[in-house]
Amino acid sequence: MESRFERLLVDLVRARVEFLVVGGIAVGLSGIVRATDDLDLLVEDSTDNIERLLAVLRTVGEGHARELTPTDFTNEEGAIRVIEDFPIDLFVRMSGLTYADLLAARRVADMHGHDVPYLGPEGLIRLKERSLRDRDREDVTRLRALVGEPATRPEIVRRVLDWLRRR
Repeated sequence: MESRFERLLVDLVRARVEFLVVGGIAVGLSGIVRATDDLDLLVEDSTDNIERLLAVLRTVGEGHARELTPTDFTNEEGAIRVIEDFPIDLFVRMSGLTYADLLAARRVADMHGHDVPYLGPEGLIRLKERSLRDRDREDVTRLRALVGEPATRPEIVRRVLDWLRRR
């Protein structure tokens, strides 16, 4: 059984949207499974990419993303939040960093035969190391132990997907 999170991520990959899963789900895919309530995505900010992103998001839940246009995605800090079956936070810049800045820290998780891109430990540390949030500081401490480790093992991906399915 596929979760809502998985379905959306696979649909984004199929639509050739350039994005990285960041936040709690990326932390989980890196090997530290913890609770999270939303899906955080860092997206490449070209107009074509944003249009592909919005085309997929318009099919999610009630399609509240229909109200968004590519001009809503400015190269500034902060998220655009779309609330459907679950909150989706969309970023083009996080902690001063863009999709292109973090692409070298990209890893992929196999979800139903599709390579879903997520930000690995090195990139997550770059995003979170200056944060004042306790959760982010805890993540950084735990992620430092994973730097240099091989890409996500299938059993970790299964644990994260199992957790997502129970939501």
